[in-house]
Amino acid sequence: MQTTRSLPRNFKLISQLWNTRRQSTAAEATGKWQIVGAACITRPPVVCPPMTPLEAQYSEMLATVEKELSLKSNHELRHEQDLMRVEFLKLGDTEEVDIEEASKQTAVEFEDACTEELKAFTPAPITTEADKKNDLSSLNRALERSLILVVKQKLGSDHQWVLPQAPWVPGETLRQTCERVVRETCGTSLKVKFLGNAPCGYYKYKFPKQARKDGFIGAKVFFYKGMVREASGNVQPGQDVIEHQWLSQDQLDERLKRSYADSVSRFLVSDK
Repeated sequence: MQTTRSLPRNFKLISQLWNTRRQSTAAEATGKWQIVGAACITRPPVVCPPMTPLEAQYSEMLATVEKELSLKSNHELRHEQDLMRVEFLKLGDTEEVDIEEASKQTAVEFEDACTEELKAFTPAPITTEADKKNDLSSLNRALERSLILVVKQKLGSDHQWVLPQAPWVPGETLRQTCERVVRETCGTSLKVKFLGNAPCGYYKYKFPKQARKDGFIGAKVFFYKGMVREASGNVQPGQDVIEHQWLSQDQLDERLKRSYADSVSRFLVSDK
Protein backbone atom coordinates (compact mmCIF):
# COMPACT_ATOMS: atom_id res chain seq x y z
CA MET A 1 0.00 0.00 0.00
CA GLN A 2 2.86 2.35 0.76
CA THR A 3 4.30 1.77 -2.67
CA THR A 4 0.94 2.49 -4.26
CA ARG A 5 0.60 5.79 -2.42
CA SER A 6 4.21 6.86 -3.23
CA LEU A 7 3.82 6.50 -6.98
CA PRO A 8 1.38 9.41 -7.40
CA ARG A 9 3.62 11.66 -5.28
CA ASN A 10 6.68 10.82 -7.39
CA PHE A 11 4.70 11.19 -10.55
CA LYS A 12 3.41 14.58 -9.46
CA LEU A 13 6.96 15.75 -8.63
CA ILE A 14 8.32 14.54 -11.96
CA SER A 15 5.44 16.22 -13.76
CA GLN A 16 6.19 19.53 -12.03
CA LEU A 17 9.89 19.32 -12.91
CA TRP A 18 9.06 18.49 -16.51
CA ASN A 19 6.67 21.44 -16.82
CA THR A 20 9.29 23.77 -15.32
CA ARG A 21 11.90 22.49 -17.74
CA ARG A 22 9.53 22.86 -20.68
CA GLN A 23 8.62 26.42 -19.70
CA SER A 24 12.31 27.30 -19.36
CA THR A 25 13.07 25.83 -22.79
CA ALA A 26 10.15 27.69 -24.32
CA ALA A 27 11.37 30.95 -22.76
CA GLU A 28 14.85 30.41 -24.24
CA ALA A 29 13.37 29.64 -27.64
CA THR A 30 11.44 32.92 -27.65
CA GLY A 31 14.38 34.93 -26.26
CA LYS A 32 16.84 36.86 -28.39
CA TRP A 33 20.49 35.97 -28.93
CA GLN A 34 23.11 38.63 -29.48
CA ILE A 35 25.12 38.12 -32.68
CA VAL A 36 28.85 38.59 -32.15
CA GLY A 37 31.75 38.59 -34.62
CA ALA A 38 35.17 37.33 -33.48
CA ALA A 39 38.48 37.60 -35.34
CA CYS A 40 40.87 34.65 -35.26
CA ILE A 41 44.06 36.51 -36.20
CA THR A 42 46.99 34.21 -36.93
CA ARG A 43 50.63 34.75 -37.76
CA PRO A 44 51.93 31.86 -39.89
CA PRO A 45 55.39 30.35 -39.25
CA VAL A 46 58.26 32.57 -40.34
CA VAL A 47 60.85 29.77 -40.63
CA CYS A 48 60.58 26.04 -41.19
CA PRO A 49 60.71 24.03 -37.98
CA PRO A 50 63.59 21.54 -37.57
CA MET A 51 62.88 18.16 -39.10
CA THR A 52 62.26 15.17 -36.89
CA PRO A 53 64.60 12.15 -37.30
CA LEU A 54 61.94 10.37 -39.35
CA GLU A 55 61.43 13.42 -41.59
CA ALA A 56 65.19 13.79 -42.07
CA GLN A 57 65.52 10.11 -43.03
CA TYR A 58 62.62 10.39 -45.49
CA SER A 59 64.05 13.58 -47.01
CA GLU A 60 67.44 11.90 -47.50
CA MET A 61 65.75 8.93 -49.19
CA LEU A 62 63.84 11.22 -51.58
CA ALA A 63 67.04 13.11 -52.44
CA THR A 64 68.82 9.82 -53.23
CA VAL A 65 65.99 8.60 -55.46
CA GLU A 66 65.74 11.95 -57.22
CA LYS A 67 69.48 11.98 -57.93
CA GLU A 68 69.40 8.46 -59.35
CA LEU A 69 66.47 9.18 -61.67
CA SER A 70 67.35 12.74 -62.70
CA LEU A 71 69.32 13.92 -65.71
CA LYS A 72 72.68 15.61 -65.32
CA SER A 73 72.56 19.28 -64.46
CA ASN A 74 74.33 22.01 -66.43
CA HIS A 75 76.97 22.20 -63.72
CA GLU A 76 77.72 18.46 -63.99
CA LEU A 77 77.95 18.69 -67.78
CA ARG A 78 80.26 21.67 -67.42
CA HIS A 79 82.48 19.69 -65.04
CA GLU A 80 82.73 16.82 -67.56
CA GLN A 81 83.70 19.27 -70.32
CA ASP A 82 86.42 20.70 -68.07
CA LEU A 83 87.84 17.22 -67.53
CA MET A 84 87.83 16.57 -71.28
CA ARG A 85 89.74 19.83 -71.92
CA VAL A 86 92.35 18.85 -69.34
CA GLU A 87 92.86 15.46 -71.02
CA PHE A 88 93.24 17.07 -74.45
CA LEU A 89 95.79 19.53 -73.06
CA LYS A 90 97.78 16.66 -71.53
CA LEU A 91 97.88 14.92 -74.90
CA GLY A 92 98.88 18.17 -76.59
CA ASP A 93 95.82 18.19 -78.80
CA THR A 94 95.13 21.91 -78.60
CA GLU A 95 92.95 21.90 -81.71
CA GLU A 96 90.16 20.21 -79.78
CA VAL A 97 90.37 22.76 -76.96
CA ASP A 98 88.68 26.17 -76.92
CA ILE A 99 91.39 28.30 -75.29
CA GLU A 100 88.91 31.03 -74.39
CA GLU A 101 86.65 28.56 -72.57
CA ALA A 102 89.60 26.88 -70.90
CA SER A 103 90.77 30.18 -69.45
CA LYS A 104 87.44 30.78 -67.70
CA GLN A 105 86.53 29.64 -64.21
CA THR A 106 86.16 25.86 -64.07
CA ALA A 107 83.35 23.99 -62.37
CA VAL A 108 85.67 22.91 -59.52
CA GLU A 109 86.80 26.50 -58.95
CA PHE A 110 83.14 27.55 -58.90
CA GLU A 111 82.36 24.88 -56.27
CA ASP A 112 85.30 26.02 -54.14
CA ALA A 113 84.15 29.65 -54.32
CA CYS A 114 80.61 28.63 -53.31
CA THR A 115 81.95 26.57 -50.40
CA GLU A 116 83.99 29.50 -49.10
CA GLU A 117 80.99 31.81 -49.39
CA LEU A 118 78.84 29.31 -47.49
CA LYS A 119 81.39 29.07 -44.69
CA ALA A 120 81.38 32.85 -44.32
CA PHE A 121 77.57 32.97 -44.09
CA THR A 122 76.07 33.04 -40.60
CA PRO A 123 72.30 32.42 -40.47
CA ALA A 124 70.17 34.48 -38.11
CA PRO A 125 69.23 32.67 -34.88
CA ILE A 126 65.74 31.19 -34.63
CA THR A 127 65.54 32.10 -30.94
CA THR A 128 64.70 35.79 -30.57
CA GLU A 129 64.97 38.18 -27.64
CA ALA A 130 61.23 37.77 -27.07
CA ASP A 131 61.75 34.00 -26.74
CA LYS A 132 64.49 34.51 -24.18
CA LYS A 133 62.31 36.89 -22.14
CA ASN A 134 59.19 34.78 -22.69
CA ASP A 135 57.40 37.89 -23.91
CA LEU A 136 54.03 36.51 -25.00
CA SER A 137 52.87 39.93 -26.16
CA SER A 138 55.52 40.08 -28.89
CA LEU A 139 54.81 38.95 -32.43
CA ASN A 140 58.52 38.27 -32.96
CA ARG A 141 58.61 34.95 -31.08
CA ALA A 142 58.19 31.23 -31.79
CA LEU A 143 59.15 31.82 -35.42
CA GLU A 144 58.65 28.15 -36.31
CA ARG A 145 55.08 28.05 -34.91
CA SER A 146 51.72 29.54 -35.83
CA LEU A 147 50.57 32.17 -33.33
CA ILE A 148 47.00 33.24 -32.53
CA LEU A 149 46.07 36.57 -30.98
CA VAL A 150 44.05 36.45 -27.75
CA VAL A 151 42.99 39.45 -25.71
CA LYS A 152 41.78 39.98 -22.17
CA GLN A 153 38.61 41.80 -23.06
CA LYS A 154 35.78 43.18 -20.95
CA LEU A 155 32.68 41.00 -21.27
CA GLY A 156 29.91 42.25 -19.04
CA SER A 157 31.42 43.26 -15.71
CA ASP A 158 34.47 40.99 -15.97
CA HIS A 159 37.54 40.60 -18.20
CA GLN A 160 38.10 37.25 -19.93
CA TRP A 161 40.63 35.80 -22.36
CA VAL A 162 38.96 35.47 -25.76
CA LEU A 163 39.62 36.10 -29.43
CA PRO A 164 38.95 39.78 -30.23
CA GLN A 165 35.19 40.19 -30.58
CA ALA A 166 32.39 42.76 -30.78
CA PRO A 167 28.58 42.70 -31.22
CA TRP A 168 27.21 42.79 -34.74
CA VAL A 169 25.63 46.11 -35.77
CA PRO A 170 22.63 46.09 -38.15
CA GLY A 171 23.64 47.20 -41.62
CA GLU A 172 27.06 45.52 -41.70
CA THR A 173 28.13 42.01 -42.62
CA LEU A 174 29.78 39.73 -40.09
CA ARG A 175 33.07 40.12 -41.94
CA GLN A 176 32.76 43.90 -41.65
CA THR A 177 32.09 43.38 -37.95
CA CYS A 178 35.38 41.49 -37.61
CA GLU A 179 37.23 44.14 -39.58
CA ARG A 180 35.84 46.72 -37.15
CA VAL A 181 36.91 44.46 -34.26
CA VAL A 182 40.53 44.64 -35.44
CA ARG A 183 40.45 48.43 -35.57
CA GLU A 184 38.72 48.84 -32.19
CA THR A 185 40.60 46.22 -30.17
CA CYS A 186 43.99 46.07 -31.93
CA GLY A 187 44.50 49.54 -33.38
CA THR A 188 45.42 50.59 -36.91
CA SER A 189 49.04 49.38 -36.82
CA LEU A 190 48.10 45.70 -37.13
CA LYS A 191 47.30 44.87 -40.75
CA VAL A 192 45.06 41.80 -41.13
CA LYS A 193 43.78 40.06 -44.26
CA PHE A 194 40.58 38.07 -43.70
CA LEU A 195 40.22 34.78 -45.55
CA GLY A 196 36.77 34.51 -47.06
CA ASN A 197 33.33 35.95 -46.33
CA ALA A 198 31.92 33.00 -44.39
CA PRO A 199 32.60 32.17 -40.73
CA CYS A 200 34.97 29.31 -39.97
CA GLY A 201 33.64 28.54 -36.48
CA TYR A 202 30.82 29.06 -34.02
CA TYR A 203 30.34 29.27 -30.26
CA LYS A 204 27.30 29.96 -28.07
CA TYR A 205 27.07 30.95 -24.41
CA LYS A 206 24.43 32.32 -22.04
CA PHE A 207 24.62 35.53 -20.07
CA PRO A 208 24.23 35.44 -16.29
CA LYS A 209 20.65 36.35 -15.35
CA GLN A 210 21.77 39.52 -13.59
CA ALA A 211 23.73 40.61 -16.69
CA ARG A 212 20.99 40.07 -19.26
CA LYS A 213 19.81 43.26 -20.92
CA ASP A 214 17.92 44.34 -24.03
CA GLY A 215 16.16 40.98 -23.96
CA PHE A 216 19.31 38.99 -24.88
CA ILE A 217 19.68 35.66 -23.10
CA GLY A 218 23.13 34.96 -24.53
CA ALA A 219 25.50 35.42 -27.44
CA LYS A 220 26.18 33.49 -30.62
CA VAL A 221 29.78 34.07 -31.68
CA PHE A 222 30.84 33.61 -35.31
CA PHE A 223 34.60 33.33 -35.91
CA TYR A 224 36.34 34.68 -39.00
CA LYS A 225 39.91 33.71 -39.77
CA GLY A 226 42.44 36.39 -40.68
CA MET A 227 46.19 36.49 -41.29
CA VAL A 228 48.74 39.09 -40.27
CA ARG A 229 50.10 40.90 -43.32
CA GLU A 230 53.21 42.38 -41.72
CA ALA A 231 55.14 40.73 -38.89
CA SER A 232 56.24 44.18 -37.70
CA GLY A 233 52.69 45.22 -36.81
CA ASN A 234 51.98 45.99 -33.17
CA VAL A 235 48.77 45.59 -31.20
CA GLN A 236 47.45 48.80 -29.67
CA PRO A 237 44.84 47.55 -27.15
CA GLY A 238 41.46 49.26 -27.34
CA GLN A 239 39.33 50.64 -24.55
CA ASP A 240 37.90 47.29 -23.40
CA VAL A 241 41.19 45.37 -23.75
CA ILE A 242 43.69 45.37 -20.89
CA GLU A 243 46.16 42.77 -22.18
CA HIS A 244 46.99 40.76 -25.28
CA GLN A 245 49.14 37.72 -26.05
CA TRP A 246 50.29 35.79 -29.13
CA LEU A 247 49.90 32.11 -28.27
CA SER A 248 50.64 28.84 -30.01
CA GLN A 249 47.83 26.30 -30.32
CA ASP A 250 48.91 24.22 -27.33
CA GLN A 251 48.98 27.37 -25.18
CA LEU A 252 45.37 28.22 -26.02
CA ASP A 253 44.09 25.39 -23.83
CA GLU A 254 45.92 26.89 -20.86
CA ARG A 255 44.57 30.41 -21.40
CA LEU A 256 41.03 30.03 -22.78
CA LYS A 257 37.96 28.54 -21.16
CA ARG A 258 37.68 24.81 -21.89
CA SER A 259 34.48 24.86 -23.97
CA TYR A 260 35.63 28.01 -25.78
CA ALA A 261 39.05 26.51 -26.55
CA ASP A 262 37.39 23.34 -27.92
CA SER A 263 35.30 25.41 -30.33
CA VAL A 264 38.36 27.33 -31.52
CA SER A 265 40.48 24.19 -31.96
CA ARG A 266 37.95 22.76 -34.44
CA PHE A 267 38.89 25.22 -37.18
CA LEU A 268 42.64 25.47 -36.50
CA VAL A 269 45.11 23.31 -38.42
CA SER A 270 47.78 21.77 -36.20
CA ASP A 271 51.31 23.01 -36.88
CA LYS A 272 52.99 20.03 -35.23
